[in-house]
Amino acid sequence: MLRLFLVTSAIAFVTACGSTRVVFVGSERTNDLIRVGPDVKGKAYVWDGKDWILSKNKIEYPEGAYVGFADDGKEPTE
Repeated sequence: MLRLFLVTSAIAFVTACGSTRVVFVGSERTNDLIRVGPDVKGKAYVWDGKDWILSKNKIEYPEGAYVGFADDGKEPTE
């Protein structure tokens, strides 16, 4: 019984420690960059020369692209 507990605990420990999870904390913008992983899809904001406009369609972001926040002083609009 003790052996089964130790094996189960070891598997759970290795599985939990072997993954990486990224979380943006808080609603404040940050200067941190991340790189896009495989198969990431979503809407994007596009600059029209005056405002940021949310796209109606989803796009697939290229794997390896850098994503971050730019503080241009303008908030995106829907």
